[in-house]
Amino acid sequence: MVESKGMYIGRYVPKIDDPLLLTGKGVFVDDINLPNMVYVGFLRSPYAHAVIKRIDAKDATSLRGVLGVFTGYDLKKMLKPYPPFFKDFPGLKYAECYPLAVDKVRFVGEPVVAVVAEDRYILQDAIELIDVQYEPLPVVTGVEQAMREGSPLIYPEWGDNIMFRFTVKGGDINMAFDQADFIIKEKIEIHRYTGTPLEPRGYVAKYDPVEKYLTIWASTQQPHPFRTMISIMLDFPENKIRVIQPNVGGGFGLKTPVYPEEGLIPFLAMKLNRPVKWIETRREHMVATGHARQQTHYLEVACKNDGTVLGIKDKMIVDLGVFFPTHGQMQMYVTAKHIVGPYKIKHVYVDGYGVATNKTYYYAYRGFGKEAANLVYERIMDLVAKKLQMDRVEVRLKNLIKKDEFPYKTPTGAVYDSGDYETVLKKAVEISGYHSFKFRKEEEKKKGHHIGIGISFVLEPSGASVPDSYTQGYDVTTIRMDPSGKVVVLTGITSPGTGNETAIAQVVADQLGMSINDIEVVQGDTAVCPYGLGNFSSRAAIVGVSSAVMAARELRSKILKVAAHLLEASTNDLEIHDSKVFVKDDPSRNVSFRDIASYVYKNIYLLPDNIEPGLEVTKYFKTPNVYHIPDEEGRINTYPIYPYAVNIAVVEVETDTGVVKILEYYVVSDCGTIINPKFVEGQIVGGIAQGIGGALYEELVYDENGSLLTSSFMDYLIPSSLEIPNIQIFHHITPSPYTLLGSKGAGEGGAEGVSSVLISAVEDALEDYNIKITKTPLKPDYIYRLTKII
Repeated sequence: MVESKGMYIGRYVPKIDDPLLLTGKGVFVDDINLPNMVYVGFLRSPYAHAVIKRIDAKDATSLRGVLGVFTGYDLKKMLKPYPPFFKDFPGLKYAECYPLAVDKVRFVGEPVVAVVAEDRYILQDAIELIDVQYEPLPVVTGVEQAMREGSPLIYPEWGDNIMFRFTVKGGDINMAFDQADFIIKEKIEIHRYTGTPLEPRGYVAKYDPVEKYLTIWASTQQPHPFRTMISIMLDFPENKIRVIQPNVGGGFGLKTPVYPEEGLIPFLAMKLNRPVKWIETRREHMVATGHARQQTHYLEVACKNDGTVLGIKDKMIVDLGVFFPTHGQMQMYVTAKHIVGPYKIKHVYVDGYGVATNKTYYYAYRGFGKEAANLVYERIMDLVAKKLQMDRVEVRLKNLIKKDEFPYKTPTGAVYDSGDYETVLKKAVEISGYHSFKFRKEEEKKKGHHIGIGISFVLEPSGASVPDSYTQGYDVTTIRMDPSGKVVVLTGITSPGTGNETAIAQVVADQLGMSINDIEVVQGDTAVCPYGLGNFSSRAAIVGVSSAVMAARELRSKILKVAAHLLEASTNDLEIHDSKVFVKDDPSRNVSFRDIASYVYKNIYLLPDNIEPGLEVTKYFKTPNVYHIPDEEGRINTYPIYPYAVNIAVVEVETDTGVVKILEYYVVSDCGTIINPKFVEGQIVGGIAQGIGGALYEELVYDENGSLLTSSFMDYLIPSSLEIPNIQIFHHITPSPYTLLGSKGAGEGGAEGVSSVLISAVEDALEDYNIKITKTPLKPDYIYRLTKII
């Protein structure tokens, strides 16, 4: 049972928006229908690489109901290129990007022509009437091909296809290898897949020419940064733009700014003086929204005979697809930065290559490079155990950071806040029956069944803060008590359907001593909410909760001052509960929030001079443990908080088919102080479900011409509830010293350790075959082939 910290903190409270969503009354972007609204659609490139020779749209423009046809050449004359989301990233090459392709296309699905029409049916007819003549160019679909001398250049002005080149290092890697008893060399390949939110991307924009005011409804995770980016691209005053986030049907990082279509929709609304809507189709999502995960690691690991890992040398190559000023390079950095995981590996050298290919953008997706780091450091632990014939748990215990070593600074400059790694690992081992599993395994083998148990330690860096970007370690809360004593909370964080607003209400209710039913939380509206950075990197429980605590505590202090005046008592003699302030020794002397608020708004001249008018507080919380000024070795710390977990899975492998079935799944999680246990467990289960999809089923496959072969759910397989096992979740709480309630966040960890734990379990199940898994996904044909290589 999670320890409760008050009436609401630590307890399950249903999501505030549950009644709306469960009765079908939630409002998503596609539910927004405005008078005179028109629709946008795109003609997308059928070629992965080609010069645009000619666009003939006369038949489309003459079609009744078509209001406009726009090309990249048109837009380049009217719009600025998209600004970079992360500015001046060392080692990154840039290219100008506009909403539509200009002169050349670089991936199948790139938008080439935008059409605006009265309805969706006319729109589709018009798109089919447009004739584009292309001159095909050589296609580059693989990173090894792209890096070869003489390879076709996707951006000739660069001189090669290396989009991003960097090094992350710490310690003395040469000394580590000199002291090693043995060296492990391995190539690990992680495949390409992506998130599939229930609701694809969507935008509605309306322009008021009289007030010169632009309103945008967007399925976005970051309304304020979205507004800022659009303002720059349109060269339009930001204070004249309002971005509203309705209900969001999932984000997973894929709905963070910016995409080509995002700037075009409001531009068209201004240009045509009509409300404009675009809703992404599932095929568009698969071919043109961001992809993720794909990385290759050439590892060399220096080890001692007692199981100690001394150092890691890694050549990391990442297929970034085409350039867009977004998130790809940052994910590579995150992987390299955290490649040591929870282990005391003192020496690191990562040589990183981000390579351009004729594929869509490499984008944010739940995990953001941490899942790749997890697969690397957990594969290392299993490989060491196998080499030395040691138990996998013992190897991990040998290398884990100890409880008394926090805060712990890694050789790459990351600073871990708190943890009790050994206890959580041992707890997971005990709960799962790990040590007695060998007897169960032998019994099943007699029946012809191959079962195995796997283990994975998951570190979840959270609350990302990157220099000179809109990914920062702060956020804001405004709390306002109205004259009736009720409260409105305006928060800078947002929720993609995860219940963040409910957690904020729980925190405020406990801090103020009032019912959660008397609190209204408003989020995702740039005209109302203070400038915040929205939802990413498990940050709601870090900066969202902490800023809400700060604001609530200050408002509480003012309430007590007013009550002290009205009750003729000292603030030290007062207590608050049930929306009333009581004199501790005489509860019959009390005053309600309603009476306090009414008095403040109506009788300010009767209050002491040190009490200002109004009952409204705005507070920003800035996370400690972030270092943007490089240390003596040039290192910074971009993550302040480090929740973690241990996953243990039991699988059965059918050797005659290669099918992997998950029988049991255990998680022991430490995300610090828990605000709402059901929300945490929902995050863990949802993340694991996505991780299972990526480990076993989902794969984005391109042919040699750069065409995506898995562009629908007919061939891009995502798991259903039938493929998700019963997941047993347990908690261990180590509060963070860097947040006001000790909370850490839990949004990404579930997705990060699945591939590594399943690989570990499958290898154990096929122990007699002496297999070694070095790539994902674990599809039946791959596993089957491994069992035949003896």
